[in-house]
Amino acid sequence: MKPKPNDPPADLQQEVDRALARGGLDQLGTRELLGVLLSCLFHAERRSHLEQTVDDKGNGSYERGVNVGSLPLDLEIPRTRSGEFRPSQLPPRYQRGYGDSAGALLQQLVAASRSMGAAREALRGLELPVSEKALEGVAQHFIEEFELRNTRPLDTDLLALFIDGKYVEVREGDRLRPSCVYLAVGLGRDGKKRVLACQALPGRESLEHWKSVLRSLIERGLRNILLLVQDDFSGLLAVTKSLFPTADVQLCIVHAQRNAKTHLGKTGAAEFNSRLRTIKASYDPELAGGQWEELCQACEKDSPTFIAELRKKREHYLAFLRYPEQVRRTFSTTNAVEAVNGQLEIMRRNNGGYFSSADNLKARLGIAIERLENGRWNRVAVSVSSALAQLNAMFVTRFEGQS
Repeated sequence: MKPKPNDPPADLQQEVDRALARGGLDQLGTRELLGVLLSCLFHAERRSHLEQTVDDKGNGSYERGVNVGSLPLDLEIPRTRSGEFRPSQLPPRYQRGYGDSAGALLQQLVAASRSMGAAREALRGLELPVSEKALEGVAQHFIEEFELRNTRPLDTDLLALFIDGKYVEVREGDRLRPSCVYLAVGLGRDGKKRVLACQALPGRESLEHWKSVLRSLIERGLRNILLLVQDDFSGLLAVTKSLFPTADVQLCIVHAQRNAKTHLGKTGAAEFNSRLRTIKASYDPELAGGQWEELCQACEKDSPTFIAELRKKREHYLAFLRYPEQVRRTFSTTNAVEAVNGQLEIMRRNNGGYFSSADNLKARLGIAIERLENGRWNRVAVSVSSALAQLNAMFVTRFEGQS
């Protein structure tokens, strides 16, 4: 079947796929992505040239290295039979690279905080011809990678699963529509964190959507979890206990502190936080249980209903104390998810407080997640590394004999 005139070359399409599969807006990933993007633009410009020059034909391509500031790029330069075509995006002949100012603009092109419109403006600032299809094609790959993240098969075993939702607004026509980003971050038995699910669904955070997200993890292969960390969203505790009955469920301590500020007032919240610090430092879960009861008694007069919930869910607020001391801080909160939410919040502010479309949100999230997974999450955290053997021993003991 003959390719469409505006289709990128198959080998170039494969290069885009390979670069995105490796991920990476780290140093290596940035170099590859910029090289692939510029190569796409070169081919798009040649297609435009051939459409206007009917007597000329394409004649393959050759490789050339150029520098963007101090960053070396490997580019694929398309040719024509007449030899008269030369991509205008290339540096002048006998010049090895782009200027530093051009390099800064090119690097902004793939920054998570930049929109496709900003990318086009950056290229126009360099006086480069812009193929909107080529640029949008790169964004589309991030969107597709984002969606594939919610369908790929999963490992059956996790040391921990962290889940949380993030409220955002997405523009739809002339109004802003509320949406919730449902995130699930897994800590694998190798000690590395990975985003297992990231779904942006319309409306406020809902229990039905959480059921759908968690069931999809099971359908994709997840079975055994040592610890599941979540906030105390209404009804969610019963759902997670039902779906993962062998997992310890930890309710986020940081969320409890935020709620204390709302329910107990300034003075009551200060008392709550002071006592909670003592509990978090406890070596003995039974001793911590007694201290939790003392906390409830001290704060009960300010909000009986709030304290009744804390008392009822004590074991889930203190589940982290059953784990090695090195990981208790990590296991007591949903901060693993907050790493993604923090990136999302930066994007939201840089986009004017909302996202211009659902696809814009997906593309920005896809880039942010790859930056984390190929950046600091690509290494095992020191706290986890020091306790990894012990955590895996706990896993084997709990799930020994299970299929």
